[in-house]
Amino acid sequence: MQKQMSNSTKQAATVVVHESLPVGILLAMAGGFLDAYTYLFHGEVFASMQSGNVILLGINLSTGNFSQAMHYLPPITLFLFGIVVTNYLQHHFPTGGWIVWQNAALIFEAIGIFILGCFAQRLPNVTVDAGLSFFAAIQYAAYRKLAGMPYATTMTTGNLRSLADYLYLRLFKKDTTVTPKIISIALIIGGFFVGAVLSSLLGTILFHHTIWLVSVILVAVLAITISSQNSKKFDKMF
Repeated sequence: MQKQMSNSTKQAATVVVHESLPVGILLAMAGGFLDAYTYLFHGEVFASMQSGNVILLGINLSTGNFSQAMHYLPPITLFLFGIVVTNYLQHHFPTGGWIVWQNAALIFEAIGIFILGCFAQRLPNVTVDAGLSFFAAIQYAAYRKLAGMPYATTMTTGNLRSLADYLYLRLFKKDTTVTPKIISIALIIGGFFVGAVLSSLLGTILFHHTIWLVSVILVAVLAITISSQNSKKFDKMF
């Protein structure tokens, strides 16, 4: 019985690498970076926060500003297409080995963003925005859980709601078991914030090529996941 409990405790102390906290923080940084980049350098359009794009699309349509409205429709459309592509990868990509479907999606996203960054200065804003929305959708759909908890790496509204829920349980229900979740979600939100700050600061130096840093971040995530390929487990870091 004691051995069985020990095994259960050990199993609870590990998490699949794609749901680990370091991966989540890095991906949140990439998400914040993407949105800040498209907003600052490509026409005040969001790469991943499609609720903002839908609102701006509606406002411009209602005021008769049809040319500006068309800046928001392609990113929304490509975001939807990115979700479909990711679902296809999930259900049709071979399992096993180091190239699991999440890694395939990550490689595709990193390469695509790097190539797009090479031509970002010459391409129309709408093309860059739509392309980055497509890649943001891939990341959003491929990474949905943090140690079993639902979360998002490319937007933060849901994460803020989760943080508030866990804080309520901790402060008013005295549930100490949610403390690790509070720390984890807070770090994810912090990562998203830091990504946006970095995008703004580095933009004054690298300008349109700033987006290459997202590819660097994704390569770091890929390195973490590949290094854990043998055990397919990753110690929790909270």
